[in-house]
Amino acid sequence: MDKDSIRKLEDQRYAAMCAGDAQTLDKLLADTLVYTHSYGGADSKANYLDGIRAKKWQYRKIERPKENIQVHGDCAVVTGQVRIELLSDGKPKTLNSAYTNVWIKGPKGWQMVAWQSTPLPA
Repeated sequence: MDKDSIRKLEDQRYAAMCAGDAQTLDKLLADTLVYTHSYGGADSKANYLDGIRAKKWQYRKIERPKENIQVHGDCAVVTGQVRIELLSDGKPKTLNSAYTNVWIKGPKGWQMVAWQSTPLPA
């Protein structure tokens, strides 16, 4: 797997987040996913997908001004900066964060296993 292929998976994931497409996210996210939000709380894959379906998070726009992809065999680490406009529990929010996410190649192909974001100073 090369960096462009991982970038395409990232594009698909962010597009699915903005579309509220839990079905696509279900395929892209590993069952063991740990999704750590910028406020410090964490969700499992099931909880995250439940939140998407219930419109707990309605992603409006996601930009990745900085993105670095490292591929190490059956593991890829993506780091960078992300700007997210969303409705969180119905309230508008804008996030500007540094992030790390990890993809692994397993029996179901490439899936994301971890997300961790940290707010950047204004």
